Amino acid sequence: MGCYRPKGAITVFLSLVSVLFLSLICTLAESARTQGARVKAEAVLNMGLFSVFGEYEKKLLKQYDVLFLDGAYGSGAYHTDKVRLRMEDFMSYNINPGKGFSGSTFDPLKLQLEESDIKGIVLATDEKGEPFYQQAVTFMKDNLGTEILNKLKTDSDKAKEQEEAQKLYEKSDENNVKHLEDLKKQEEERIEQEKQEAENNSSDAQTDAEMPGTPEEVPAPVENPLEIIKKVKEMGILALVLKDPDSLSQKAVDLSSVPSGRSLEKGNLPIIKEQRGLSGDVLFQEYLLEHFSYMTDQKKEGALDYQLEYILCGKGSDQENLKGIVNRLLLLREGSNFLYALSNQEMQAQAGALAAAIVGVFAVPGLVTVTKMALLLAWAYGESLLDVRTLLSGGKVALEKTADTWKLSLENLGRITELLQEDGNSDQKGLTYPEYLRMLLFTGKKAQYPMRGLDLIEANLRMEDSTKNFRADACIDQIKVNTRWTIPPLFMKVSGAFMGVGGETGKYEAEGSFSY
Repeated sequence: MGCYRPKGAITVFLSLVSVLFLSLICTLAESARTQGARVKAEAVLNMGLFSVFGEYEKKLLKQYDVLFLDGAYGSGAYHTDKVRLRMEDFMSYNINPGKGFSGSTFDPLKLQLEESDIKGIVLATDEKGEPFYQQAVTFMKDNLGTEILNKLKTDSDKAKEQEEAQKLYEKSDENNVKHLEDLKKQEEERIEQEKQEAENNSSDAQTDAEMPGTPEEVPAPVENPLEIIKKVKEMGILALVLKDPDSLSQKAVDLSSVPSGRSLEKGNLPIIKEQRGLSGDVLFQEYLLEHFSYMTDQKKEGALDYQLEYILCGKGSDQENLKGIVNRLLLLREGSNFLYALSNQEMQAQAGALAAAIVGVFAVPGLVTVTKMALLLAWAYGESLLDVRTLLSGGKVALEKTADTWKLSLENLGRITELLQEDGNSDQKGLTYPEYLRMLLFTGKKAQYPMRGLDLIEANLRMEDSTKNFRADACIDQIKVNTRWTIPPLFMKVSGAFMGVGGETGKYEAEGSFSY
């Protein structure tokens, strides 16, 4: 009996159905692969940006606690193409997992980078140093407690009170000088008139002189400290308040070469301003105090020695900046000292008695009062000179004076230059020089501080060999990138072979951004 063996065969219908099912499966697989490739493109872009920003300038972080990418990569020549090419290099290792390895690899999510374009960027110097300000405030906020911040706000309020006292002193001094000049002119006219009347009545005066009588006693001349103080104000201020003027720093910078004085590269993205207001300003000023040196600081390194003084005054040399600070400290102390003098009855009585002795009995009405006020103003100025000398020598000065902390007597006001040669007495519970600088920062032009801080950072880093070409306006804080990708077909090649469709290359655009 024979054996029946069925022959292997497939019908045309089943063949067509199989092709359709295979095409469907390939289409689904290709769709999933395409979605995966798009996700990979996003991930590759983000990893590329993260890798680029991981090359931040380390000395900036170490010395100034801020993160910026040097867009010039140490060359001093900034261009966004340098960043773009660096990013593409990082991305290439994730685009092609086998790059750098021998042998072949299979990547089912294969994609190709057609083009990358940096759409936007934020530089440290944009909007007068706003990115630097934001980073510095964020750092201080993360490292200072709430109690310290509240104390700094209280100090800010005190600084404003001192500023009001300073304005009162300046206004009083200006008005008193004008009033005193007018009254002196009237007094001179009165004396001249009496002299003419005496000459006209010379015959009567001679007759009176022949008559016996007691001669008038001429009062002894009284030393007028106002004339001495006037001469003192014309003298060099640094020579008066410094113990050793020869030890002054001779360092200087070219203001036309620093960021605040030259044309800068500019970014084109909006800056995220999370830190603003009084809290932000207070924290930024504390950042400046912690990261920049000042006159009484033992550690002085960099392009300038008196760096906080530069931030406050913005002059090209240490001596000019210190002179500006001394004048501002004098005004600050004059206001406070003048208020105390006005409130002290004993000091007012002493000033009134000396004013009467200087002017005389037959003065123009009001001249004694104005002279008394001038003496109080001069007295406050003399005391302020002693205060500033004490601060510059490393001592402390009380913010508000008392009878115990007031140093200068009215009798010694005329000897102020001699007293300044002596070592000043330091108050036990007073404020130090940097604490007074904090008050000046509170009341200064805050909008200029970030750029002046960047001036110093750039000048200081340029003194080191590894960062000699450093530029603040090449420091990148934020970047926005647009990329275009192609996704070659893989599974669709099967359906393309059978049906002649589905072999087109896919395209995709991915956008990413990164900021410190």
